[in-house]
Amino acid sequence: MPPRPPPRRRSLTRWPYLWPWLVLGSGLAITVLVWVNGQHQQRDLRRADFRQQVDKVQTGLENRLQANEQILRGVAGLFAADERVTRAQFRAYVASLQIPAHYPGIQGVGFARLIAAADTAALVQAIRAEGFPDFALRPPGERAITTAIVYLEPFDWRNQRAFGYDMFSDAVRREAMTRAWDEDRPALSSQVRLVQETEQDVQAGFLLYLPIYQAGLPHDTLEQRRANLLGWAYSPLRMTDLMQSFLTRNFPELTDRIALTIYDGTLVAPAEMMFSSAPGVEPTTQGFQATARVELGGHSWTLRVHSLPAFDLQARFTDTGWIVLGVGSALSVSLALLAWTLLRAHRRVTAALHETARAHRELLESRERLRLIFDASDVAIFLTDLEGRITQANARMAEMFRCPLETLIGSHYVTHIHPAERAAGQQRMRELLAQGVAEVRLERRYWRADASEFWGQLGGHLIRDADDRPMGLVGVIADTTARKLAEEKIAYLAHHDYLTGLPNRALFVDRLGQALTLARRYRRRLGLLFLDLDGFKVINDRYGHRTGDLLLQQVAARLREHLRASDTVCRQGGDEFVTLAPECPQAADLEHLAQTLATVIACPYNVLGVTLTLTASIGMALYPEHGEDVDALMHSADTAMYQAKKAGRHQACFAEPMAVAPRVAVEPLPATPAGPAARRHADGADPN
Repeated sequence: MPPRPPPRRRSLTRWPYLWPWLVLGSGLAITVLVWVNGQHQQRDLRRADFRQQVDKVQTGLENRLQANEQILRGVAGLFAADERVTRAQFRAYVASLQIPAHYPGIQGVGFARLIAAADTAALVQAIRAEGFPDFALRPPGERAITTAIVYLEPFDWRNQRAFGYDMFSDAVRREAMTRAWDEDRPALSSQVRLVQETEQDVQAGFLLYLPIYQAGLPHDTLEQRRANLLGWAYSPLRMTDLMQSFLTRNFPELTDRIALTIYDGTLVAPAEMMFSSAPGVEPTTQGFQATARVELGGHSWTLRVHSLPAFDLQARFTDTGWIVLGVGSALSVSLALLAWTLLRAHRRVTAALHETARAHRELLESRERLRLIFDASDVAIFLTDLEGRITQANARMAEMFRCPLETLIGSHYVTHIHPAERAAGQQRMRELLAQGVAEVRLERRYWRADASEFWGQLGGHLIRDADDRPMGLVGVIADTTARKLAEEKIAYLAHHDYLTGLPNRALFVDRLGQALTLARRYRRRLGLLFLDLDGFKVINDRYGHRTGDLLLQQVAARLREHLRASDTVCRQGGDEFVTLAPECPQAADLEHLAQTLATVIACPYNVLGVTLTLTASIGMALYPEHGEDVDALMHSADTAMYQAKKAGRHQACFAEPMAVAPRVAVEPLPATPAGPAARRHADGADPN
């Protein structure tokens, strides 16, 4: 038999009619893959969006609780200024905060006083005398440590239920109060039922405490803090009221898209649940879930967040998917019909596609780099149109202006300039756009959404289109508030005494020079007093420099209090003070002022529990009798002061020559009880 010929190798090139079918099949397969990939990308985007919303809620809640902390620090500052804060002063301070408008959800702001056992009856009687005849400490009974809520504003019917309550008698409240007391920092309590609650609309509650120590007493160590506590500034909060106002005010668009549940501590259990924005609604298998932590005041909350159906629908199949399938199928059929024609141009089309894909990747990479730079920048970056409306801004700008990014975009740039400079800023922006200035750099004050201000360094550039026509502006703002404050502090320290806060010699000499210029122009007199404290060195050596510094601060306060607004008092150095009286038409006026200051200085002082007394020797000089320039007038007053010291201390002398008697006797010191501190002072010699 003859050998069988080898089988013929079939090739696609011999069956060209198969190419359209292959193109069609490939096109449909690609369409399905693109559709599936698009669905995955859509879900990934929704997952990222969900995580971003969770982060925003977490950050916003932390900021909201920190705002409560700042309110309590303001109360602490009120008591630091004067421990004897009256009920009317406390009410006025809390009313000035406008809590319903600026801090909705806070039940109130109060002060709980630490009461010694011996002072309990006196405290009750004092509060009853204020117009509260039924006031009593609750619960009754003797305890090792007793506290009482004595101030709580607004003093409405709900907060009146807490008036007189001893929060330290409750274990949960006591734990937070003790932690704040010992650590000298804000403390957040665990979940409690507030005494303000009734049987209707019962809500979980919690309290934020801040310790207040006795003014002037140290609280650096644990022992000092335990010994010198005055009480606690605190704020009771109802969880549902707080969260509903927080979500409605800050995230109104999320209330129907995500569900938020808050648990006390780190344990997720029904008993620990404090709030749920969608009670009874469970997460679905198609939805998104996340857990976050909120830390404040040494306590943790657990946030469980899951998406609601309104959010989940956006992550599912969209109209875009049908479009992809329809267009993809149509293109596949069209490509199959045109396959035979396109075969000959295959290589060129392939090369073009590769080049297009490469260019597209480079464009995407470039845009991604720009986006990362835009979002990760630590300065505010924004773009505006020709009308000055912000069309794009980064997260740092929203943070800097304390304004949601959605609100920031679409607003006019000039509305974020400080009101005092807003009109000038509007005019400046119009001029830049009209003149086509390519770049501008300036520093100005800006206005935040919470009505606070800050300094910013603005760098602006004009944006032009392909035809070189202005399209808008791109601006960069760097926060320079810290530098501004540092400059202001340096300027203040350059002209004021660091210990007493009085003007220093440089500022005093400048004011004296200005006063002399006015006195010459209008032919009038001015007076100068040189004061030196008698006996200060003895006190400083005996009781220490800290006592001496506190004593000088009290002397400075008394001088400021008894001088007119037009007068200037300066600490010359050590225990010397100089006073300028620019309106002193008669010598008797200066004598009267010297008499007043000497009497005020001679009143007893209480410094760190010790009663101290001292006097002052005063030299008096008038323009033009005792000098016509700064140096001559100060020299005359200084010389007169030394004459007063030689005359026996606690004297006031005029500079020589003088038409009236050169020495003015100061009234004797008032008699004071000769306590131990007074006797110790009297026994010492005065080296001054």
